[in-house]
Amino acid sequence: MDATGRRFTGALALIVGGSQYLVLEAVAAAAWTDPHYDYAGNYISDLGVPVAQLYRGRDVNSPLAWAMNSAFVLQGVLFALGTALLAVLFAGVARRAILWFAALHGVGFVLVGLFDEAAGVGPLHHGGAGIAVLCGNLAILVVGVHGARSALPRWFAVTSVLLPVAGLLSEAVLFSSLTPDRFDGLWERGGVYSIVVWELLFAGVVSAGLRARRTGRIAVDARSTG
Repeated sequence: MDATGRRFTGALALIVGGSQYLVLEAVAAAAWTDPHYDYAGNYISDLGVPVAQLYRGRDVNSPLAWAMNSAFVLQGVLFALGTALLAVLFAGVARRAILWFAALHGVGFVLVGLFDEAAGVGPLHHGGAGIAVLCGNLAILVVGVHGARSALPRWFAVTSVLLPVAGLLSEAVLFSSLTPDRFDGLWERGGVYSIVVWELLFAGVVSAGLRARRTGRIAVDARSTG
């Protein structure tokens, strides 16, 4: 696969990964009606528990748990694949760091999807979630710090610093309290959505670059044959 093919495939993987995650999460949440799923108070992982129960003080009832767990697995695999293909935009230590963090993010989310929070394998689920959120945001941060040395737009490099910092701070707020809070779901989402939003933005930036290169080549060919 040539450089253009890698960029196209990487961007496509990120678009599909981020989009399916948001869609399947919304579908799973909409199916949860007794009681209604609360984006602000319920954890994302609550959507992946297939058996109705009272779990750690929260009513958990996700009829479409398979949809959320599929979203976790696909997000992990596609983020790792897409970011790995696009890591070619970077060099040396930055590229290796991006590859490692993206791979760990992928492994973490696959664990989250395979082992739900109430299945009696808490360390696998919660450990996977921690790895996924931390390493996903760190991969983005590396892109932001080294973005100025690549062909990426400056605004995107700045965004790639601000998003993971905000995401990690959101997670810090979540874990700073020892008692449940009615906004726990929002704080948790801050650390996950920072990754999803970024992967969609990254895919858009790469796709725009490919279109610009293609348009430039067409213009050159037109002049040369005119």
